[in-house]
Amino acid sequence: CFYCTSRSAWVRSLQEEAFAPHLAHIFRHFEAMARLGPFLYLLSAAPTMAFQATTPMRSHRSPAFKPPVPIRQMLPSGPSRKPLGHRQPSSLLTLSAEKKNGEGDLRGKLSVLGGVLIHLVLGTEYCWSNYMTYAPESLMFLDGLSHAGKTPHAVQVMGLSLVCQGLGLRIGAELNKKVGERKTAALGCGLVVLGTFLSSYVNSLAPFFLSYSVLCGLGVGVTFSMPMIAGWSWFPKNKGTINGITLFGFGAGSLVFNTLSTSLAQSGVAWGPMLRKLSLVYAAVAAVGVAMIKKKEVVEVPGAGPPAEVPGATAKEALSSKRFGLLWLVGFLAFMPGLVLTGLYKRFGMSNSLSVVADDKFLSLVGGLGGLASGLGRVFWGNTVDRIGFQKAYSLTSIIQIVTMLAMPFALGSKAAFLATVCGTLFCLGGSVAMFVTTNPQLFGVKNAAEIYSFLHWALALSSVFGAKLATSLLESIGWAGMYKVMAVVSLANIGLLAVLKKESTNPMAWQTKT
Repeated sequence: CFYCTSRSAWVRSLQEEAFAPHLAHIFRHFEAMARLGPFLYLLSAAPTMAFQATTPMRSHRSPAFKPPVPIRQMLPSGPSRKPLGHRQPSSLLTLSAEKKNGEGDLRGKLSVLGGVLIHLVLGTEYCWSNYMTYAPESLMFLDGLSHAGKTPHAVQVMGLSLVCQGLGLRIGAELNKKVGERKTAALGCGLVVLGTFLSSYVNSLAPFFLSYSVLCGLGVGVTFSMPMIAGWSWFPKNKGTINGITLFGFGAGSLVFNTLSTSLAQSGVAWGPMLRKLSLVYAAVAAVGVAMIKKKEVVEVPGAGPPAEVPGATAKEALSSKRFGLLWLVGFLAFMPGLVLTGLYKRFGMSNSLSVVADDKFLSLVGGLGGLASGLGRVFWGNTVDRIGFQKAYSLTSIIQIVTMLAMPFALGSKAAFLATVCGTLFCLGGSVAMFVTTNPQLFGVKNAAEIYSFLHWALALSSVFGAKLATSLLESIGWAGMYKVMAVVSLANIGLLAVLKKESTNPMAWQTKT
């Protein structure tokens, strides 16, 4: 409806009126926002379909339903007949309980949906590759000057953000113990909004690192685990699926906000105002998400004693185990190809100005659809790891990444091939993140999962930093094709490492032997 309205004749005539240039400017933004309609439809459809796939259908009838019988047969005869106003309480209690359970199930799904909205904002962390193309020259290098042919220092913005995210995860785990998931998430989202807003006034790279990478990175880390912890409390048997659905928002965030930022930039909005407008949208979406998430309350039944302790390893037990080190390395290697491609796909597409993919609008679309593929991968692989285990699921993503890395140098000649290889790689990257988060409580229990993940996350952060440095070095020595071959070897090595982790996970830890 928005799109049709923006295309209508009276709007077009209004845009041509010399006396109303400000209204014409408004309608240009209106049309740009309207183009997000199909993407938002997909964003809402994917979690809904995932819920339908994992939630059993319920009948409106009671399991003990029987066809109605005549009232005469229901009423006893003789002296034992009850008064007409007497009610049998059992059926009413059953209906009340069913209603209560249904409300609880709906509240849990709303909480997960709120987590999707929150991660939609957190996922803008991966928009930097697109945002950077609209940044002024003064933000490209630390000295503020232009250096043709050199890799700009600004490519490290996302890497530093991931490092700060690791610090924020630890802070979020501690805050969660004191103030709960909702307040912790609100604080983290506030840091993301504040960091983006302040960055719009910065004109040099060093302070931009502080405002954008540090503040936004810390905010993402503080918030990251909160929606999933709340979701686990409602659906404890489907952790992988809940993680995948929640993290779908993280991947889809780049789709929505890459599209929005490109539309704003192409309509003439300058860098600073663009960031300020984006920060306001972040604030609105995050506020709705934070209001929706809620952890399921544990109801203590009188006389039943204290609730059973949630099993799980302590952070010290986890860090000192072999499986922690192996899982950390698995994540480090699994993330690297996708993270390298995320930071360089646009530069690679523009590396040959004569290629059919060397188009800014097309490459922005690729980034958005790649974000959607990453989000769908989180849902798909999150559900898959619940079904077949982490070794088989991770091995499948590694094989797909080997194929896409080897195919990438040949994709410049076809837009369809380029889109397929980028989306295929990011589909696996999203899945690797979701499986990494899910494998953590599978190997170490739920009790201290957030605290343990604050250490595991450094695999993601350091993989991004090391991968960016390695890719830059390889490009200077062996070129694009050689760099992608090295990334394929990294995925191949990960398959062998997964077999070692699988074997190690069969050896019980101390917390698993406690009675």
